[in-house]
Amino acid sequence: MIIHQPELLMRDGDAIVHARIEMKQSRENIPDHLWYRVPEQFSQHLSLQGDAFLIPGLLAGMHFQEDIEMRGTVSPRLAYNLEEYQELLHFLLPKPVTPVKINYSRLEPLPVNPAGMGTTFSGGVDSFYSLWKHLPGNQPIPGYQITHALFLLGFDILHENRPRYEKIQSRYRDMLREVDIELIPLETNLVRLIVPRMKFTHFYAPVLIGSAHLFGNLFSKFIVPNSNDHWQNKRWTSSSNPTSDPLLSSDTLTIIHHGASTRRVEKVDEMCDWDLFQNNLRVCTPEDPASDILNCSRCEKCVRTMIPIYALGKMEKFSTFEKPFKTDRDLLWWARKFDHTKDYVVEVFPFIRRINPRLIPWLRIASLAGYGRYWIVNLLPKPLQRWLQRYGYYVDKLNHKTAYEDPELAEFLRSREI
Repeated sequence: MIIHQPELLMRDGDAIVHARIEMKQSRENIPDHLWYRVPEQFSQHLSLQGDAFLIPGLLAGMHFQEDIEMRGTVSPRLAYNLEEYQELLHFLLPKPVTPVKINYSRLEPLPVNPAGMGTTFSGGVDSFYSLWKHLPGNQPIPGYQITHALFLLGFDILHENRPRYEKIQSRYRDMLREVDIELIPLETNLVRLIVPRMKFTHFYAPVLIGSAHLFGNLFSKFIVPNSNDHWQNKRWTSSSNPTSDPLLSSDTLTIIHHGASTRRVEKVDEMCDWDLFQNNLRVCTPEDPASDILNCSRCEKCVRTMIPIYALGKMEKFSTFEKPFKTDRDLLWWARKFDHTKDYVVEVFPFIRRINPRLIPWLRIASLAGYGRYWIVNLLPKPLQRWLQRYGYYVDKLNHKTAYEDPELAEFLRSREI
């Protein structure tokens, strides 16, 4: 696998950094170019170091067991750490990834001294918590106060849902200005390296960290908000954890995995009276991409987030849920999307028992009914599942080849190589 020297081009008011990739064997749904796109006003922050492409590109090399020829300049610290990083990923997830050799054309640190501190921001509980803990009022060390946040298109919001992304991006830009943080909209196709070959929930971190390295002239530190806490990491495997993520640091950029020591219900409890959290929390993607609502209020993520909010007596303060819980009986909605494999049951019951034990019987009924539903839905024979796809069930739109790609930009970059 060859990852070519990154290039910068300006087009229609955007700055695009892209790198051509070549696989030894033709692979289905592998892009010809990896790319990032930001508004032109942020172009001075961008780096043409190869780190931003090697980190996510390494996943494809490890998955297809192709050694990598890296033709762009790479940070010596990152190159040194990648041997350990590969072994760690293979130890955690031995089936999808295997260590490969990386041949470097040039190893040099970026000749810059950046001072900014960034994070990714999706509007979810984890990203809000990392933001909250690094505001001046909560983080007294100036060098560890967030200055910028990246909001990605082509990550949890697909390229085809650009109008929805633009609305949310505008909302979060104005929100973050209130706490003196600049939001940077960033679009990429990196997820195409992962889906549908590997589980996105296992391998999303290199996309976020690669995006951080793109801004080599801006960030000295970058926070990756955790998805799994320490208790969940004991049971569920992910490439993103407090051990693996820091190994993707460079000579000029330190990667920090944050929030794993705090359970999600505890994060909700800590931020429950923060008005920015109350008015902007986003935990799901409604089925209708044209919808203006942030949360459908009926999916598994919405329901398990509303449970601690309702238990704390703060539900009426949260404006982003279309159908908030109003009575104890509403907790039974959990049964419709209950998934015991998510491991959130372990944290919800002790929290509710401590905060509002009156709700425990309702949660027990919901979880018992949910167990039955889970097994029925997931154990249907595959032929029956395929038959139901014609009616919209068991269809994963994320597996479509254009889900994480902008076809027009991909064709433009391809035409420049001819």
